[in-house]
Amino acid sequence: MHAARILLYHEDGAERRLVVCSAYLPYDSEDPPTPMELEELVRYCENENLYLVVGCDSNTHRSVWDSSNSRGEVLVEYLNSSNLEILNKGNEPTFCSGGRLEVTDIILGSRGLLESIIDWEVSSEPSLLDHRHILFILRGSVPVRSIRNPRGTNWRFFKGDMGDRLETGPRLT
Repeated sequence: MHAARILLYHEDGAERRLVVCSAYLPYDSEDPPTPMELEELVRYCENENLYLVVGCDSNTHRSVWDSSNSRGEVLVEYLNSSNLEILNKGNEPTFCSGGRLEVTDIILGSRGLLESIIDWEVSSEPSLLDHRHILFILRGSVPVRSIRNPRGTNWRFFKGDMGDRLETGPRLT
């Protein structure tokens, strides 16, 4: 699981606190699909009255989210015992590689967020990965768009940094 961030947003005149993180559930793990860290974060958010959104490469498949293997059964059982819901809408593939089209990427969220998610979609923009971006807006939040301005690039720093990276090879994190 990657680092979690707490975001503030306003809905219906109230300030809400939202924890956002991503999780990778390894396809080849002997352990159940929900890692201990995710379960601990879910408990923490429930205890602190925080909403939670998890962008999840589930590597599990279940007909509930229109995908095709049995590892998802354990995940569904966990979700049924927790305060999390699958926030995905529709059945647009989120994983596209080598002719395989699957819905393995799911957005998990606190039940209280179910009605707050609007404009949920799988982006058609290239992501440079075999996973497609999932976009949504929280009711009451202000949509933010990242804009890349090449004119603002520090090219000297960029070239030096790229030279260092090419010389040392990729960093594994």
